[in-house]
Amino acid sequence: MNDHEDDLYLRVRAVLTAAGFEEIATGGEGVHLIHHARGVMVGWMPTQITHPAARRRGPRRTRPVRADLPGLRHAFTLALAATLRAADLTVETHDDEWLLVLDTHHTPD
Repeated sequence: MNDHEDDLYLRVRAVLTAAGFEEIATGGEGVHLIHHARGVMVGWMPTQITHPAARRRGPRRTRPVRADLPGLRHAFTLALAATLRAADLTVETHDDEWLLVLDTHHTPD
């Protein structure tokens, strides 16, 4: 790994953090950044969300709902891509679930 790769990784992390997306530790659920030969891979491992179940007598109950619904994943990926493009980074979709972030201002040595 060279200094440019570290700079790009740190830049991607800073852009996402400034926009409210926080990187999650390996193995956790949330936004992940991974060094890649061509740039930085950005992906989202959804966390479980809940919504109120039908109201019945007594306290409100919630039931878990999978957050990996295709529409939700697509919307989240679009938001990540728009944030990165606004920071003048090139973004390619990779395997329909990951984004590959390239820095168009860097020329290889």
